[in-house]
Order: sequence, then C-alpha cells, then structure tokens
Amino acid sequence: MTHIVIIDHETPVDTDNGVRHLTERGFDVRHYRPDLGESLPDADDSLAGIIVTGGPQYVSELDRFPYLRDEMAFIGEAMAASIPLLGICLGGQLVAAHLGGKVDFDTQGHVAFGYYPLRVTDAGGAWFPNDLMVLAGNAQGFSLPAGATLLAAGEPFPNQAFLYGETTVALQFHPEVTRPILDFWQQALAGNIGKPGTQTLAEQDRGFQRYNNRLTEWYRLFLDRFFKTP
Repeated sequence: MTHIVIIDHETPVDTDNGVRHLTERGFDVRHYRPDLGESLPDADDSLAGIIVTGGPQYVSELDRFPYLRDEMAFIGEAMAASIPLLGICLGGQLVAAHLGGKVDFDTQGHVAFGYYPLRVTDAGGAWFPNDLMVLAGNAQGFSLPAGATLLAAGEPFPNQAFLYGETTVALQFHPEVTRPILDFWQQALAGNIGKPGTQTLAEQDRGFQRYNNRLTEWYRLFLDRFFKTP
C-alpha cells in the first residue's frame, strides 16, 4: 500500500511540506479535485492514507458547495475501512461534520489568521509538544463530535485537534504551509486582516520566521507515525 490520496479544494501555488515529505518517503501521492468534478477513488485497503486539505469553501453552505457532501461520504467510507485519515482545516471540519459536529462562523465574529499557541490536552500529549505554535487561517470552526477525543485547544477557535477511533485525526490549523503558500494567503485573505482574532502581516511574517521550521518538523514526524512508510 503506497498510495496516498490528497483531496484538494483549490489549485496549490506550491508543493506543501506534507506532500513533499510523503513523496520523499516513497509514497505515490495522488491528487483529486472534487470541486472540478473529479470523482474520488474507492476507499479500500489499497490506500495507505488520505489527507483532506483546506480551502475557501464553507461546510455550513453545502448547497453552494455540493461536492463537499461527496467528500463527507468518502470520509465515512475511509473511516469504516480504518484507513488513516487526516483532515486539515476545511478537511478537519468535514470530518467533524460527518461525525455530527457543528461547523460554523464564530458567534463573536472572530477570524484566525496568524500563529497561535497550541494548548495540548492530557490525551494530546502523545501527539504534540506543549509549546508548539501553529499557523491558522480560518473563519469557521468545529465543535467536538460525540465520541471524539480532544487533543489540542487554542484561540480564537477552541477546538484545534481531535482523534476519532485510532485512524482519524482532524486539525483546525495548518502544519503544511510553505512561504509561497503563506504569501498567497496574505493576498487572498487580505480582507480578513484586522478582524478580531487576526494578526498583522508583520506579525505573521515574524511568526513564520520563528515558528514554521519547528511546525514543519513536527508535521514530518507526525506523518511518519500516521502513515506507514512503504
């Protein structure tokens, strides 16, 4: 089993740190774009793992983005087959929604954009160091689904990571970002800067310089643990 399925929701401006690492480890990384009408593969034991990435779509607007329903069905099939499944930001929200969690905007209008401290729970101590700073860029967050184990909390969205069963992890933050990706976000999400909870461009740039190498290092170790190297 060497195939890793990546579900993308927009055209990547750069190969992210996770895809680069998995490719270097010898996985056959295959990208799918349901938003462009591409069909998803079968979720069976031929897959070594699945990553559902972030994107500009909103889980609370499924009629506007109907293909997200197909992704949630695929997530359910993968979970039933015990395929290692990682959801990042929008991907994590889709996992939460599939499990019955609520995904919506913050009631106080907070938006995340910048680097924030991760508060690791007792259960999360096996997954995260206590002093990890993480990059977030989201306007919606997820509630903790019934039966899920909270691994990490944070601000401005309280639920940052959870584990469901033994093979599904959902993250609200982004461990995969390179400098070109952050540059693109700073342009595409410029309208969010200044909203409650966000950081200035200068703060984001300082955060990247100070924290992103360690975040990337953690992510590589996580991927090595989560997906068995072929």
